[in-house]
This record gives sequence, C-alpha cells and structure tokens, in this order.
Amino acid sequence: MRRAGGAAVAAAVALLLTAGAARAEVTLVESDDGETTFGLGGYARELSGVQLPAIEGLGLPDAIGLSQALLRLEWKLVVGQVATFEVHDRLALTVTGSEAPLGLGVGVTPAPGRSVELSSTIVDEGGTTLEHDVDRLVLRLFLGRVDVAVGRQAVTWGTSGLFTVADVWAAFSPFDLDTSQKRGVDAVRVGAPLGERAELDVIVADRGRAEDVSAGARVTAYLGEADVYVAAAKAWRELAVAAGVSWAFDEVKLRAEVWWPVWDLDEEGPLRPRATAGVDWFHGDLTLTLEGHWHGEGAAGPAGYAAYAATSRELARGESFWLGRGYAGAAARYELTEQLALSVSVIANVVDPSALIVTSLRYDVAQNVDLGVGAFDGVGGGADVAAGRFESELGAYGHLVYLDLAAWF
Repeated sequence: MRRAGGAAVAAAVALLLTAGAARAEVTLVESDDGETTFGLGGYARELSGVQLPAIEGLGLPDAIGLSQALLRLEWKLVVGQVATFEVHDRLALTVTGSEAPLGLGVGVTPAPGRSVELSSTIVDEGGTTLEHDVDRLVLRLFLGRVDVAVGRQAVTWGTSGLFTVADVWAAFSPFDLDTSQKRGVDAVRVGAPLGERAELDVIVADRGRAEDVSAGARVTAYLGEADVYVAAAKAWRELAVAAGVSWAFDEVKLRAEVWWPVWDLDEEGPLRPRATAGVDWFHGDLTLTLEGHWHGEGAAGPAGYAAYAATSRELARGESFWLGRGYAGAAARYELTEQLALSVSVIANVVDPSALIVTSLRYDVAQNVDLGVGAFDGVGGGADVAAGRFESELGAYGHLVYLDLAAWF
C-alpha cells in the first residue's frame, strides 16, 4: 500500500527527535531458492530524564526522575512475493519518581483499544512497571493488484506533521520521548489501485468494544505534483468525512487537510472540524516546517481547559492531544555533519498564549547506534489541577531534559 505522506501527531517531532539509524535485519533462516526467509530486527533504547512539573494539586515533587528501557524484537517471515507474517515483542521497563500520571516523558501515548489483549504486566509497584506486549501480529497478502493486511498493525492516515488531523487509528503523543514505532491497532486493511493514478484504502478496526468498531475508506489520487485524498469513516461513535491535498514543487511542499465528524451517534448532532495547513522547505541539509492548526472541539480559552480535559473523548482515546482551538507550529532540522543533527520545534497555543519548545541534538556513535540529548520547555503559566485552574496549556507541561541511547538491529 502506498501511504499518503505524514504520520501521527509526532511525525515531524519524531523527525526532530530521532535521526533514524539504518536497520540491519538479521536473516535467521533462508530457503535454497532465497524466496522464503525468516529474520529478526528491532532495537534497544534507553531514555532517561528529569522533569520539572508546573502543575500543582497532584502532589508532585519539584523534580521527577524518569527512565524507560525498551526492547523490541521484530520477527518477520517472508514467503516469496506472496505473503509476510510479522510478530513484534515489546518489553518496556519504566521507572518514574511519582505514581501520578506524567504529561511529558515516557509512556504518555495511549495504547489503542483492543478486544484481544496480548499484553502482560510483570511488575507494577511504586512507580515501577515492567510490561510485555505483542505489538504486531499481522499477516500481509499480496494478491496481484490487491494488498490485504490482517491483524495487529500500524495504520497512518493524513498529511499533517506537527498537528495530526486524520490519524485517528493510532497516533503518537507529541509529548512522548519514544516515537520509534507506532503502537499496533487490530484491523483488517485492504489496498487496491483504481486505475493508474488512484488507489483505494479500506480499514475495519477493533476499538475494544463492539459498539466502537470503526471503519473507513480513503481514495487517493496522484495528479503529477499533487496528491489529493477524500475519505469517509465511522470512527468510534462518530461519522466523519476528511479531505487533504499536498503539492510538491522544487524545494517546497504545501499541505492542507480537514477532518470533520459530521454526526455524533451518541449526542445525535454534528461536531466541529479539525484542520491543518502547512508548508515544508527542503534545502540541502536543512528542513523547515510551518503549520497552523484549528482544533474545533477544544476549549475556547483557559477557563474551559479543566472541564474539557475531564470530558473529552478525543483526549481519552489518544485521537487528539490539545486542549484549546488555535495553534501554530514551526520545526527545523539541520545536519551539522554526517553524524550530528540539530533539531528545534516550537508549538504554540495562540489563544493563551503559551508554547512548547523542543530541542534535540543527536550523534551517530556508530553504525546503527545513536545518542541524543534534548529538552522540552513549556513557556507560559502553570496549572492547579485541584482548583481546576489553568493559566495556560503548554506552560503547564513544565520542563524536561533527557538523554537517549538507541541501538538498532
């Protein structure tokens, strides 16, 4: 299946935080004709940091230490040009200095709802958890012009970078340090061409409850320098339509898309749309991104943040991560040398106003091994959760400095 550019909410932030070492999958078994192979890839990653929260009312200390060690084993069977079967084992050891939920750091991306639970908690005590999860279990069939994927898999829709609009299947939190692999959603996905310049993408996804089973269809047209898509979906308990366009010319790419839940099956009425428009500039070793975002269902101002955070289904299911309505963002990545890259992004709530500044410096220590240092810095007033008071949204995230070591295989 060809994907229409963009990833989850952290697609651009992932680009900024992760230089992306090359994979070096190991072939464990290979048939005599080379058509059938069984291999192992994956990564080991350790993220450690210190967070200085700006939220009162949760009993948080002035400084919180956090650490997460991740091991992901990616098993893959390839049967000629006909099928692949993938299984990913995800083992995560997370240690924090507080049992209260953290807004920044590790493990802040909600896992997709699943009717079949293939995870187990080995340790959960005193801010320390050790979890194992089968995060991929997917059979892919290549049936001539039709591709079919059945099982737990990563699914991405949309063209947005900093502000996700249409990535409703499973999205990254922009405040999570681990953006190596998107969490898997249980789904059946079918992709098929529609002539020479268009393709159809159909998804039926489990969301954990029978009434929340979701499905969607997207048609993407490739019109020379422009890609255009239209989509319709039942996402959880909402009927929605979406559309997007991206146009690349020279060193510039323009993007725009909208997701509109036209009917809420529970409240029996329409919801406000989400929309993002952006531009990317690629020039040698420098990449720049600018985006504006309208989050229609968000609160109109700080006075409504607490109520929205407590009642929003978008936030609870990890479809959106914003409390307000109007945002602007900018991101830049520059390769200082072949081994060293500097990244900076700024996400701003234009109503508060407040901002979150994300910086990262990554160094390729060796082939498939890289080291990163970085920080998240909230600019703006804090919050008192007990009093239900927010001075600003992004300032309430406080500050986080971290160290990240990753080895890919």
